[in-house]
Amino acid sequence: MRENVPGEKKPQNGIPLPPQIFNEEQYCGDFDSFFSAKEENIIYSFLGLAPPPGSKEEEGETTTEETEDVTKEGAEGEAEEEEAEKGEEEAPEEDS
Repeated sequence: MRENVPGEKKPQNGIPLPPQIFNEEQYCGDFDSFFSAKEENIIYSFLGLAPPPGSKEEEGETTTEETEDVTKEGAEGEAEEEEAEKGEEEAPEEDS
């Protein structure tokens, strides 16, 4: 397990201070990163596990995905609006 601790978490001399958290051979983090994940309600992703159905973490992922979709759609809509504005600027105005 000690071999799987990333270099930035290893002290210059000696062994990494416990607790170092692993999921099988995958390094998850130390106590500080665990505590942060607990405070942010992202424990399952911290541990590399799928959240149980109906958990807050799963709902948060859905909300994030929906936000990304809306942002992407909004960016596409803005690009279309800019093209339409450019077309209006280039079109000669008619005097009545």
